[in-house]
Amino acid sequence: MALIRDLLRRSSPEDLQETCQVAGDSHVGLVRTINEDSYVFANQPGVHAVLLGVADGMGGHEFGEIASYFVVKYLVAEWNARDYQPFQSIEDVRAFLTIALEKANNHIFHVNRVLRIRWAMGTTATLGVMWNNKLVVGHCGDSRCYRWRKGKLALLTTDQTWKEEMVQHGYLSQEEASMHPLANMLTNCVGALRNLRIEFRTTTVQEGDRYVFCSDGVSSLIEDDSIEEALGQSPDVATAVRSLVHRSLQKGGHDNITAVCLYT
Repeated sequence: MALIRDLLRRSSPEDLQETCQVAGDSHVGLVRTINEDSYVFANQPGVHAVLLGVADGMGGHEFGEIASYFVVKYLVAEWNARDYQPFQSIEDVRAFLTIALEKANNHIFHVNRVLRIRWAMGTTATLGVMWNNKLVVGHCGDSRCYRWRKGKLALLTTDQTWKEEMVQHGYLSQEEASMHPLANMLTNCVGALRNLRIEFRTTTVQEGDRYVFCSDGVSSLIEDDSIEEALGQSPDVATAVRSLVHRSLQKGGHDNITAVCLYT
């Protein structure tokens, strides 16, 4: 069952982060025996911000569930270390996400080297902080963040995969890249490389917006129009999360399935 939290009204009505709802859930799926996904959501009334996101341990690699756990561990530790100190700017929010992700990256990279893990463990990370009616997304890998607004779905992140890089640089068409055996290979993740590359995006949040952060156990199994339908037809975040998990299972559930939803 999805966890759900209603955030308290503490300041002016235009501060959407004080009146939104957030929920998340994760399912091992129908094929795998270990769930390598982790997710997080939290709020601190004194900070006037909402934290949420997902991390997906790299499939086929050793200890993927540990790598995704480290992302959540360091994220929550940095969140709590703020000790209810409000963010001062968008740059402050980005710095918070950067510090947490770099600490996780350094830890995982160090473990990989010390233990000489043959296939370096790593994880995606798609994380968001909603503050001052802005959503700041920090992104590594191919987990995704979508926004549903007035019935229309928009993808706010770009998959950091071999396929997307070939298409972006004009080397291959979308169709050609999709057919390549390396199409879904990650070109960026947390833990595999010493230097971490984080892609940031900041968007203005409007009343009525609905957001979902999900692992590719959702986005690779159900089409965008199905995600759009799930968010549009779900009156609350818990229902939206259950719908996304259920739809992914109906499509085979061949991967771990994780979704965190935010309604404003």
